[in-house]
Amino acid sequence: MDETLPDCDAITVPVPSVSITTEDRFIALSKTDITHIVIQLTDRRLDSIMESVGVQYEFNKPWPFWFFIGKIVSKAFFNNDQQLEWLNTVRIRTREFIAFTNAGRKETDSNQKLQVIEVDFAKPQPGKELELFWKPARGLISQKVQEWLDLSTSSSSLEQRDQEQYKAQ
Repeated sequence: MDETLPDCDAITVPVPSVSITTEDRFIALSKTDITHIVIQLTDRRLDSIMESVGVQYEFNKPWPFWFFIGKIVSKAFFNNDQQLEWLNTVRIRTREFIAFTNAGRKETDSNQKLQVIEVDFAKPQPGKELELFWKPARGLISQKVQEWLDLSTSSSSLEQRDQEQYKAQ
């Protein structure tokens, strides 16, 4: 890890290949329709994933590792490790829910329905590529993503209003 770089680029090892699986009933979901991805990882799983790529996980400074996990998933789904943008992270006990926005998705209608998926990683096996499993997100997960989007939109609107008021003075 190169601590002189921004968190999103601090882990400099190559982004590994990943095999993707899902239930047959979800295969028809087009990757281009995915608006957000929420990755859930236990501390132990995140540590073992990072160990499998030769990087020691630092529990006190998780941001570079969240970005790197996003790059792994982005490469797996979109063949581009830069397509996912970090949205938010929530920790519940020993599990982290790391949310990303699909920045490569072309918005055609601002009222389009969110298409959120959840991703879980299998335990890394020595000598094998990483494996992940995905499924459409549960209602609670999609609701949280919508709340984060609403919050960021309202924060942006308030900042813009404050800047306009400042300029008017």
